[in-house]
Amino acid sequence: MATMIQGSSKDGEIPSYIRKKNLNIQISAVDAEITSIDAEIVKLQKLRGTLIEERNGLVKQINELDSSSTRGDNTSSKGKKHGTGINYDDEFEWTVPMKARMKAVFGIDDFRLCQNAVCNSNMDNRDIVCVMPTGNLPALLSPGCTLVISPLISLITDQILHLREAGVEVVKLTGSTTKEESRDATYRLVHETGGKEIKLCYVTPEKIAKSKSFISILEKMNSAGRLARIVIDEAHCVSQLGHDFRPDYKKLSILRTLFPRVPILALSATCPPAVLKDLLHVLRLKAVVDGSNAPPEGTVYFSAPLYRKNLHYKVLPKPGAAGAVIQTMADYILKNHRTDSGIIYCLSKKDTETVAEGIAKASGGKIQTGVYHADVQDRQKEGLHKKWRQGEIQVVCATIAFGMGIDMATVRFVLHHSKSMDGFYQESGRAGRDGKDADCVLYYRGQDATRLTALTCGEVGGQEKLHDMLRFAQNVTECRKVLFANYFSASSSLSLSSWTSSTAGALTRCGHCDNCTRDPETLDKRDVTLESWQILKIMHEIESQGGRVTLGMLADLIRGAGGGSFAVSGGGRKGKGKSKEKADLDLDAIAGGKVALSKDDAETLLIQLLLSHHFKEDFHSTSYSINVYLLSGPQAMRLTRLSREEIDGGQGQRIECTFLKKPGRKTASGSKGKVSKPRKSTDGMSQAKLDLALASGSSKKKRKGATSSDEEVSEDESEEPGEFDDFIVDDMPLSPQPKRGSKRSLALTLPDSSPTRLSDNDIWSFNLDDPPSKRRRRAPKSGPMADDEVVVISD
Repeated sequence: MATMIQGSSKDGEIPSYIRKKNLNIQISAVDAEITSIDAEIVKLQKLRGTLIEERNGLVKQINELDSSSTRGDNTSSKGKKHGTGINYDDEFEWTVPMKARMKAVFGIDDFRLCQNAVCNSNMDNRDIVCVMPTGNLPALLSPGCTLVISPLISLITDQILHLREAGVEVVKLTGSTTKEESRDATYRLVHETGGKEIKLCYVTPEKIAKSKSFISILEKMNSAGRLARIVIDEAHCVSQLGHDFRPDYKKLSILRTLFPRVPILALSATCPPAVLKDLLHVLRLKAVVDGSNAPPEGTVYFSAPLYRKNLHYKVLPKPGAAGAVIQTMADYILKNHRTDSGIIYCLSKKDTETVAEGIAKASGGKIQTGVYHADVQDRQKEGLHKKWRQGEIQVVCATIAFGMGIDMATVRFVLHHSKSMDGFYQESGRAGRDGKDADCVLYYRGQDATRLTALTCGEVGGQEKLHDMLRFAQNVTECRKVLFANYFSASSSLSLSSWTSSTAGALTRCGHCDNCTRDPETLDKRDVTLESWQILKIMHEIESQGGRVTLGMLADLIRGAGGGSFAVSGGGRKGKGKSKEKADLDLDAIAGGKVALSKDDAETLLIQLLLSHHFKEDFHSTSYSINVYLLSGPQAMRLTRLSREEIDGGQGQRIECTFLKKPGRKTASGSKGKVSKPRKSTDGMSQAKLDLALASGSSKKKRKGATSSDEEVSEDESEEPGEFDDFIVDDMPLSPQPKRGSKRSLALTLPDSSPTRLSDNDIWSFNLDDPPSKRRRRAPKSGPMADDEVVVISD
């Protein structure tokens, strides 16, 4: 019996049997669509199978080409080792046109280091990790555009300037690119316009990480076969294990996902094993293979020896008077590199400007200088490059971060004031890129330890790196190449083979640095165990009385200079109401007398004791600076627990220090006589701006009549009034000076920068502005020794 479908009894509602009929109609329509799609799927599956067969055939042809090349059957494709992998250092079918283009565009006859192998593997469309300088030839020879990702706007600007001068079509898409330029560049990247093809496109990693529209452009380029390769400069920035990690670099991993068939070239100056492993993981590259015997699969790895025998490293003494530093450098340049191009690296943007102005004036206008840092406009940078290459500018003063954009093969000297070995090596890499001799000169004085410590205390690993730099600077016996090799081997796990040349091993002396060429008769190696014991005993007494002193203050106190007193906090008060009282040292009772060292010798020994953990740093922050004091370190008790008689009897650890003897103070250029005094300004430039300390930034003039207190700078008996020393900024505001004769120590706030300077992005860098006007009093000249007897650098 048929089931009756009951209709709705309510008026206006659709009966259920009609609704059922409508639903059946909809189901039939969906079934028809599914049938149509099934038919399409069958067709697409057949097409997919055909495409897979076609792809397999293409892969087979590639494999046959590789196989025949390996067997030596293809005489037109050299570079294949018999029965093994590919030797990219050999010749290939593109070798002749590549060298011809290199000569025509860049005027270069041959490759440097292993650039030939890198270019060959690039032409072979391989993924590459390259730890060495390279070139742009593959981009010029290959069809399509090479995308270059660089972290520095200045470096991008400089490379574009070089390439455009060579006639290469290149664009950049950065924050400084105008909307009109950007629209024109993006259109030309995607479409064929009939004009000159864009060969290189420069962007920052932020462009990849944050611009979806640019990613869309890259996808269109790739679909059109116009994205030839991707180059990632400073690739070590992708790793948090590296010294310059940048978060946006990690987002570059999307490139391999979006463009799996586009080869990637990762470039870096230094890439330790741990960083390399992280780099491969982040960029999603396959395991590295040797470029001299490379299988068809894998990321081809190239590295050049870190040792460059044409670079001559030396450490020269920095004068105690900051104003003399300018004159010393000018004298060095005039004597040793009168017509050569060079670079002076500074620690802040402000320093570059002041140093450039000071060098020009100190040389009497004989040295033409230029400035290069982040705030210099692109047009000014272009003008600087042109004038530098044309010889109108001899010396460029630059910061390390933005100075890396400077590129000229004929740089014959680089003057450094570095705070790390990594920075020192990176800076020196600008010199002698044409393979000819070049000088890399580090200026150093013991007081730099305090100043640079204040600059690096906020950096991760900054103190350890600075201590390594101090060890390098104080060493007057070991070959500089060996010191570099040991440092990078320990700090970055780089193999010692990186410092091996074709003629000598990594630990073989270079024979041409300052230590290798030094006359042994100029070295004075002494047992300074007694002096160290005295110093640590005095330090212990200062701490027991609640005092705190800087390295410079302690160097005076141990020799009885500055009145033999130091500041201690008194009254138990804090903040603005706290008082500073003076405590005296009885050196005879504490340490059996004064320490018989010149100030330079004393500073050198103090630094050695710091590096050996007999001392440690103590940091105190003020509104404008970081103050650095010395405290007894964990090794101090190894000596202080012994008596004077036990030390004299040879008990306890023995401490030796090597000093560099010279009959009289010399200029950095080697001429005998005193270091030249700063020249007086004749056209409005303040003497304070000439009186600068490059490594420390600004310093302050010594005050008359000041004793060694918490806020004061003691004056060495042999130095002239107005010279600079290490400084301290007290953590209290400027207070009235006591009357002459007061037993209280001065309590002055002498900020190294004004509040307006904090916006200069150099918060921890000392500035070189004119210091605030303060009342000063001259300290009495007294002391047991003349400090011009020895210029000291010790190991």
